[in-house]
Amino acid sequence: MLYEGIKETQNTRIEKDDDTKSEIEMLYSFGVVLFEHTLLKTGELTVSICYFAPSNVYDIIIEDNVNHKLITYESKTELDEEYIKLFNLTKNEEIIDKNNLKYKCMSHSVEYTL
Repeated sequence: MLYEGIKETQNTRIEKDDDTKSEIEMLYSFGVVLFEHTLLKTGELTVSICYFAPSNVYDIIIEDNVNHKLITYESKTELDEEYIKLFNLTKNEEIIDKNNLKYKCMSHSVEYTL
């Protein structure tokens, strides 16, 4: 039910890839992006980097897949060079970091509102 004076909105999710990069840039320019989220895995780690656009904050979670424990939770307004590389991967892309860990991007999605 809609109440008088309240506009109904719809949130939409899009997977980031080479075909959608320009569309996502346009969504940012319109100010409608809510979240951008990258999920990466190594043999032993899961890394989640989520950007909350309205507050300009990145939440980074690193979990140990073997022992099922949280290793790190950080909240930052800027990413360092290593995290930027990880955050910018698209689904199925792989990268080897400075510690020789191989990360695979499981998903990279952007949620926005219409």
